[in-house]
Amino acid sequence: MSIAIAYPAAAALSPRQDAAAPAIRAVAAKVRHQIAREPDDLALTLQALIDACRAVEVNGQRLSVSWELGRALRDEFGQTVLGLCDIDAHEPGWAYIAVNGPMTANRPDLALSTAAHELGHLLFDVPAALARGDQRYHAVASSPRALERQGRGAEARANEFMGALLAPPVPLHTRLLAYARSEGLRLCRRPHQGRPNSPIVAAGNPPDVLAGVLAALAGDFGVSERFIAVRLSRYGLVEGGV
Repeated sequence: MSIAIAYPAAAALSPRQDAAAPAIRAVAAKVRHQIAREPDDLALTLQALIDACRAVEVNGQRLSVSWELGRALRDEFGQTVLGLCDIDAHEPGWAYIAVNGPMTANRPDLALSTAAHELGHLLFDVPAALARGDQRYHAVASSPRALERQGRGAEARANEFMGALLAPPVPLHTRLLAYARSEGLRLCRRPHQGRPNSPIVAAGNPPDVLAGVLAALAGDFGVSERFIAVRLSRYGLVEGGV
């Protein structure tokens, strides 16, 4: 199977993550729409993501994708890494994505997040490298903390794509409000990037109740509680952040 997307490179490749975030999220929405899942499922599965992305077409440029999930991964210095995305001049038309099997063996959420992060590199950075005439592209995610990086550059962009692919702002906001109202959390009105004209969770709610909501959201979207906390903060869905 394959996915096909097109995006305005100048917008999506902006060096400033906040300026580029809407374009990155729009690409993530296009990809998510092409990954199979049941209509009521919020979570994407790793297998569905891989099955959909065995080939990608970006702005008319097609690449076949080889996925590897089982082995331990090391960088060129021998250091263990969590994931990688790679192209090689000796295999034109192919890209390689790998997730460290031993590191993610008991963390399906981490395996999924890492795969989505590396897919972000494939969709944004590999086409740009090929357009420059580069014969090689290589990116690694060193650890789970690397999946939280914000700011400038390719890693931050891959993380924004990962977050919007696995926990998009509007579905996440909708489910957050459902839990918040059932738990009696206070709401308020502030700017956000979620469901239009809807409130967000106010600051000062009981931490244990909010933690329970985060755990429920993590289960719904198939990611970690930390992942949900980062997305809620990035989308402005909890006053003052989480």
